[in-house]
Amino acid sequence: MLNTETLDGLLESALAESRHRIGQVVISGCSGGFSLCHADDVGRCDLEVFGRPDDATAIALYDDAGNYRPLKSAPNLRHGWRLDVQSPSDLRLALDFLYPAAVGNWRARLRGELVPTPLRATLGRQTGMYRVTAKLTDPQAAELKDSFCQAGCLRRILWTVTAADPENPAEDLPGSIPLLCTEACNLFVAAARKIVKAAGPSPDNSQA
Repeated sequence: MLNTETLDGLLESALAESRHRIGQVVISGCSGGFSLCHADDVGRCDLEVFGRPDDATAIALYDDAGNYRPLKSAPNLRHGWRLDVQSPSDLRLALDFLYPAAVGNWRARLRGELVPTPLRATLGRQTGMYRVTAKLTDPQAAELKDSFCQAGCLRRILWTVTAADPENPAEDLPGSIPLLCTEACNLFVAAARKIVKAAGPSPDNSQA
């Protein structure tokens, strides 16, 4: 049974239930601690070894080609590394660098405390150059979710376009710690602005 009292307890109980994968990362036991690596690298003996939780920051920074990764949950985590940590708290910290807030969001959902933000609320509070995103139509929003989010992000979308829409299902995949998306991210908002602007100026967005 999953322990939701603390984040460390949740991680320990998740591993005890054989939930060893989160995103593109696999977690295994290692000399009284924990070892993390890319799922594609399991079993390799030629990996670069790291030993501090904050090393995960550098691991998550660039993809295999050396390109900066603005979205940490994009399916382009680089290969060739192994990160060894000694305690559940170190493991939690490393995972927060690799997939920010993932464990916390999961715990909040398990406790019934996670409230996704509808897209209309997210776009409605935008200001300045992003204020025009409120003009994104529902069909445009649905298409953007498919083309931008589903193809380029590992998180499962919990938010809906409007507050009246039925909630999106969020079943956990066997053997995995889920990555959950509770609100459209800044990259989505930026993509929405491009779509609205490409549709042409309107009386109140021509200067945005």
